[in-house]
Amino acid sequence: MEEKKVKENKTEELEKLKKELEELEKKYKELENYTKRLKAEFENYKNIVSKEKRDIMRNATEYIIEKLLPVLDDFERAFSNLNTEDEKSLMAFVEGVRLIYKKLWNILENEGLVKIKVEGLKFDPFEHEVVEKVESDEHEEFTILEEIEGGYKFHSKVLKPAKVKVAVKPNVGGADDGKESRGGE
Repeated sequence: MEEKKVKENKTEELEKLKKELEELEKKYKELENYTKRLKAEFENYKNIVSKEKRDIMRNATEYIIEKLLPVLDDFERAFSNLNTEDEKSLMAFVEGVRLIYKKLWNILENEGLVKIKVEGLKFDPFEHEVVEKVESDEHEEFTILEEIEGGYKFHSKVLKPAKVKVAVKPNVGGADDGKESRGGE
């Protein structure tokens, strides 16, 4: 009799475990399907965001190009009216190019472009690039003496550092000076 009870308990337990297994398999399938859907939705989201980024870039580029087209038209007019044999025409051409340059700068400044200031300032490694050092007692060390090439910032972000010439203290005594200061070795 006991053996029969044990067998019934085992059968009941086996049935219970089978039901639990079926439930777990069902939950597993549900989770698997959910993960697949979630992965597909995320891939779709990435594609949408990527397309939106491309659209934003294209629209920004289009916006700037539209602003610059009148400058391009001005250059074409200036070149088409250029007569290299007439001094008056050459002077008018140079003045026209100056005006076009000013117009271009106005457009770029209105969009947030700023020329980095340099003359008489101290060297700033975040905004300037030293291309030449000049020994000088007349200026404080690392004072910018001259701008070699302009630098530009766009909404406070440096796009191109200004290339500059800076003052440095003169090298007193040259290379032999080091030996004498060590006690004449």
